[in-house]
Parts: sequence; C-alpha cells; structure tokens
Amino acid sequence: MHHASIRTANIHRAIAFYELLGFTVSERFTAGITLACWMEGLGGRIELIQIPQPKPAPDAFGDENYVGYYHLSFDLTKTIADLPTWLTNLESKFAQASQNN
Repeated sequence: MHHASIRTANIHRAIAFYELLGFTVSERFTAGITLACWMEGLGGRIELIQIPQPKPAPDAFGDENYVGYYHLSFDLTKTIADLPTWLTNLESKFAQASQNN
C-alpha cells in the first residue's frame, strides 16, 4: 500500500489523533482551498484532507463532501513486541489527550 487518504472535518484534531498512534507529519500542503498533509508511521503513510463544509453522505463514493473512511488497518506484529502493553499505553495517551481537549 502506498497510502490511505482520509477526509476530515478538522485536520488539527486528526493530526493529534494519528500522532498518538506514532505518526508524524512529513509534509503540509493545500489541496485547492483546503488544508492537507502527509503523515508517516507504523510502516505506512496517510494523507489527511480537511473538508471545509462537511456533511453526512449516504453514498461515500458519490458525494465529494463525505468525511471519513470505512476501514483502515495497520499491521503491528513486526513493530510492537508487546501488544497488550502498547494498547494500555495508547489508552492512557487517549485519556490524557481527551482531558487536554
């Protein structure tokens, strides 16, 4: 996989979320009138694109204002030696981030 592209209503919150997973911003840019960035981590690459006026869409592929994705999976088996400990640590980071927001 080269990358996954994710549309978001708030790119800054999305960046903060993926940073908790270990991703880092490798490039920021604009795509037309909107903010976008590349993030790398866990052996993969994601592109975040902020949708200025998001709205719910019954057909994700037929509506250009659709926000989100159906499924995104990262293989951690070669990256994380102790998955239960890593998940506990991640849960703590999410709890701390929630308190800060």
